[in-house]
Amino acid sequence: MSFLKFLASRVFLYQLLILVIVAIVAVYGFLKWADFYTMHGREINVPDLKGYSLSEAEHLLEKTELKSVVLDSSEYYPDKPILSVISQFPAAGATVKPGKEIKLTINPSGPRMVRVPNLIERSRRRAIYDLESKGFRLGRISYVPYIGKDMVIAAQHNGRELSSNDYLPKGSVIDLTVGLGLDNELIEVPFLLGKPLAVIKNILLTKGLNLGFTAFDYSTDTSKAFVYRQEPMPTLEKTIMKGSEISIWLTSDYTKMPVDSLTYFGTIESDEDEE
Repeated sequence: MSFLKFLASRVFLYQLLILVIVAIVAVYGFLKWADFYTMHGREINVPDLKGYSLSEAEHLLEKTELKSVVLDSSEYYPDKPILSVISQFPAAGATVKPGKEIKLTINPSGPRMVRVPNLIERSRRRAIYDLESKGFRLGRISYVPYIGKDMVIAAQHNGRELSSNDYLPKGSVIDLTVGLGLDNELIEVPFLLGKPLAVIKNILLTKGLNLGFTAFDYSTDTSKAFVYRQEPMPTLEKTIMKGSEISIWLTSDYTKMPVDSLTYFGTIESDEDEE
């Protein structure tokens, strides 16, 4: 009975009231703190930072209450200013909370130096694969009499002989000197008319030929261009040595295609099918 009297007493009711008030204040304070901590209701549009220098991008982010994290690009873009922003995450226009970190990918101050792979005494196909896998570009392939057919004898950059101890900027063009074998093999001139440049390069590489003089018609869209003239003209007989050059003229105007090219093309195709 005394406990029930205590529950009904002013002392208990007074303490209960204080407890309720403290609980209300604590919950209210927590909610306010949570709103402040999570920036509830506040969002910022991420600015477009591509093309800005690193210092400009960092200054702009600081003004908009955002942070930056700088990442070096694995690729060097010679057509873009060094130490400029080439990509960002989140993308421009995204909405984020204040204080969000924006990752900036920066164009490095120069191309990365890469060790030249060992190319000597490698097959032509293996050497090309090793070059491209390291980020180099294949240049001219020269063929010379040598007992090892399609074997790389030498590699050059800007006329300088290379070894596997050399380092070059990634993306450098490397020329190869390859053995012809001892039979002085002749090959057919491939049919290139009507084909785009990317396909032509692959055909010539497969045949062991080099791309010579290349001309585009004025105002031609290079992505849609195709060959309408080649020298020497395609043959069904083996008339040229490996390593020879094929010159091409490209256009996007189909009226420039020789009238007899389709007939010639059909002859070439039917001959290849028979083989």
